[in-house]
Amino acid sequence: MPRFSLSCLLSCFFSWLCLSPVCAQDTTLVLDTAQLINLSRLDGWVYAPGHNPDWAKPTVNSGNWRRFKPADLSIKDADKNGKVEGWFRLNIRLDSTWEGMDLGVRNGTWAATDVYIDGQWVASFGNTGINGKPYQDHHYLDKLPKAIRLTTGQAHLLAIHLVDYVSPFLHYPSRKLQLEVFSNPAQIVQLTGPRYPSILQDDLKEDVGYKSLWFGSWLLMTICFWLLSWLKFSEKHSLQLLAIGGTFASLSSLARLLQFGNPSFAVLFGEACIVGLSLWLTTIFILLTIMTIFGYQPNRRWSTLLIITAIAGAALDAYVGNDTIISIANFMQQITIIYLLITSWKRLQGAQWAIVIGTLVSVLAATAYAIFAFANVLFNSNLVYSTFHIVYSVVSLGFPFGFLVYIALRFREILAEIRAKAVAVVQITEEKRAILAAQNQLLEQQVEARTAELKASQVQLIQKEKLASLGELTAGIAHEIQNPLNFVNNFSEVSTELVDELKEGPFQQLPDSEREYAEEILGDLTSNLKKINHHGERASSIVKGMLEHSRTESGEKRPTNLNALADEYLKIAYHGFRAKDKTGFNCQLVTDFDSTLALIDVAPQEIGRVLLNLYNNAFYAMSEHQQAGVAGFQPILSLTTRLTPHPDSSDRPEGGLLRVETVPPSGRSDESGWGVNQVEIQVSDNGTGIPESVKAKIFQPFFTTKPTGEGTGLGLSLSYDIITKGHGGVLAVESTPMQGSTFTICLPLISLKTTANQLIA
Repeated sequence: MPRFSLSCLLSCFFSWLCLSPVCAQDTTLVLDTAQLINLSRLDGWVYAPGHNPDWAKPTVNSGNWRRFKPADLSIKDADKNGKVEGWFRLNIRLDSTWEGMDLGVRNGTWAATDVYIDGQWVASFGNTGINGKPYQDHHYLDKLPKAIRLTTGQAHLLAIHLVDYVSPFLHYPSRKLQLEVFSNPAQIVQLTGPRYPSILQDDLKEDVGYKSLWFGSWLLMTICFWLLSWLKFSEKHSLQLLAIGGTFASLSSLARLLQFGNPSFAVLFGEACIVGLSLWLTTIFILLTIMTIFGYQPNRRWSTLLIITAIAGAALDAYVGNDTIISIANFMQQITIIYLLITSWKRLQGAQWAIVIGTLVSVLAATAYAIFAFANVLFNSNLVYSTFHIVYSVVSLGFPFGFLVYIALRFREILAEIRAKAVAVVQITEEKRAILAAQNQLLEQQVEARTAELKASQVQLIQKEKLASLGELTAGIAHEIQNPLNFVNNFSEVSTELVDELKEGPFQQLPDSEREYAEEILGDLTSNLKKINHHGERASSIVKGMLEHSRTESGEKRPTNLNALADEYLKIAYHGFRAKDKTGFNCQLVTDFDSTLALIDVAPQEIGRVLLNLYNNAFYAMSEHQQAGVAGFQPILSLTTRLTPHPDSSDRPEGGLLRVETVPPSGRSDESGWGVNQVEIQVSDNGTGIPESVKAKIFQPFFTTKPTGEGTGLGLSLSYDIITKGHGGVLAVESTPMQGSTFTICLPLISLKTTANQLIA
């Protein structure tokens, strides 16, 4: 829930900027204006689970430790009691540019850690329990770094003892470690520069100051609204609704302030839930207030339904753990408010324009901040804090201040109305008739418009319900299968342990004449149990694939650099395949990027999964082709992006080649039928190819050409759904047996400039 800790969010963001140029071994650490480097992302870390105080010493041999970065910690590393404990070690050397700098070390997560340099303890964050005291998580929000001394040009051993627990709360899509909930594992070990403490203190002062301003402003206005609601005033109902919304807004602001009181993880999570629930209810009551002021009188049933929806949304928001749900709710609120303004435009008069101005100021401020964020404008720490706080103050307080002005103007209007009624009694009847006719006409138009909307919505809902039912059925079946599979796997492992205990105990007491026969039976039993466990794990992977396949979301879409995305996932796939390959597979990598390729509006994680699947399949096909003993075969991988028409198949070079091309068709419309305004990503290899009889089945769920145990048959099926259903694109394949295959992805071409224009519109 990043909205509950702005300093944590900015720390994570600038840490990423600092580490973007860091390489694996020849590492150059550079401090930018953020004065912070996340060492957890660096390569070269080794890890050993458990605890041994001697592991901090430089003399300990860590050659058999696992190469593992702190940034990669997850719930998978926890034991059966939900505890993660282990040691990380890293050798670092600072060059002469760091000479004379006052450095510090910091832990930006909830995990408790002990830091050792060259075997000497230098700092503890939280309490890991090494001093005999119970475990205490680390409240990192306002903690300054601990000073350390590192000699430039000299190699130093950095050792980290870490303890963390699984969060006791439910999170999407699965349980998480505490350090993953409000922070990021990449922030476990942070190296800070000499100016970082002052930067952090200035940011905290500004953060606390603005949050105090929000709390004080909302509290004073809420008290004012409650006092005015006791008067016999025509706007009493609106005042009561806004007073209730202000109460929740004040509670939310107070909970934000209490986050700086060093609460525990559970207390902070509770405060975050209070903030989320209060924001949801504030959103609903402000919407009800505007509807009431503009003449839409929601009945008690609809009001209750909206409040229940807000509570459910807050619960879902806490479960998902990010701003997705509340952002959608705020977006829907803005759309509803704009709709109310448009439909009520002709009926607005006098003091109501104060509400319109205050509302529009809030909406425009929120829109401006979103546009600046999408346009990468707010990427300076001081500008981020100042701009965010100012804009959020306008967004949060614009409407209530407008309502105060509205109340003052309404009192003046009421006095004028009383004087006007004395002279205009005769004209009331004719005016009412004209107003009634205008209202009838407006209502008829609204009924016609809503009837058309309902018919269109009904068609969409029917289609969505069909897709949702199918996904729920698949997920339900997979969940039901998962439980017995877990029992099979667990009991097979337990049974194997029992057989081992039997060999060490009663088996030794058997006579020699019976021991050989019993040993043969126990060996067969152990082999059978291992086979049961192996096939159970394979079935479990298929079930996980079914659960992933049943997802209906395609992820958050945002402008993405396909050049960087394709290159990043290509390197990940290549190094991952080589790590698992036992045959010494090697492939030459050649890249040629076109820097003029515009940003594309896609879900990068989902497209990355598709590319990763296609790369792995291509590497597998070339590896199989290489193992077949083809003379002179040399796998070559070429990653090319260019702003030219789609190349003909004759452009593919001979020999071992995997070509990845992102090609937006520039006005091309030929026999391929792709049309214009498309981005084409082409993945080609010279592997074993796909037989014609199999090509029509490769996108079907559970169909695979790999040997038993090496594939679930869900990768291409899931990729097909992501491209066609999630992005409205096309995924096609061309293949020649023993010559290679070509997978083509076609996506709509939407540049960042187009997206910004749509947001402004």
